[in-house]
Amino acid sequence: MQEKRRPGRPTDNLKKTTILNCARNLFLQKGPEVTLDEIAAFSGVAKATLYAKFKDKQALIEAVIRRESALTITEEEFIRLKEIPISEALYDFGVQYLRFINNRDLLNWDRLIASLESDNTDLPKHFFALGPGRGQKLLTRLIENAIVNKELPVCESTQAADILTGMWLGFVNLEIKLGAREPLTHSEIDERVEQGIRNFYKIYRISD
Repeated sequence: MQEKRRPGRPTDNLKKTTILNCARNLFLQKGPEVTLDEIAAFSGVAKATLYAKFKDKQALIEAVIRRESALTITEEEFIRLKEIPISEALYDFGVQYLRFINNRDLLNWDRLIASLESDNTDLPKHFFALGPGRGQKLLTRLIENAIVNKELPVCESTQAADILTGMWLGFVNLEIKLGAREPLTHSEIDERVEQGIRNFYKIYRISD
């Protein structure tokens, strides 16, 4: 007879999720000086449990950032975007991307990653690659795929991705992070994405 799990005792996956949620909150509130002991206490798990799942603070920060990055677009969603017309793919990507970054938490993420530089100059680059850099690479790959399919003319794909995200974000991104304005509404996001794509096409295509 299979032994029943005692009620109120979380599974390993639930424990890991709880640790990641609590670590995210503490890192954003206090920065990287938060200790693993503090995170364990805040998560309600034994220290041994936390150390068994994350060997050190860097591994935990990396896991948190990797999970945040996956909220932008999953690999499965990216595969779907490669199979549809580039105009639709850019729109879907842009909406998801802007909805993800359309919050003031990003200012705290910027501060967290920047503060790591004093300890290890390679860490900020590593964490950028896991988070914002991942979105940049996915958009670059979408543009490269469109070039191969002759939906866009031959161009420098990384630069094209930078230009497009710049048109989507502008100064609004900084205003939101600094609290100078409210986050964008869904309709404002849609409008910015569509306008950005139209301007992008004026640069990289003869006509829509």
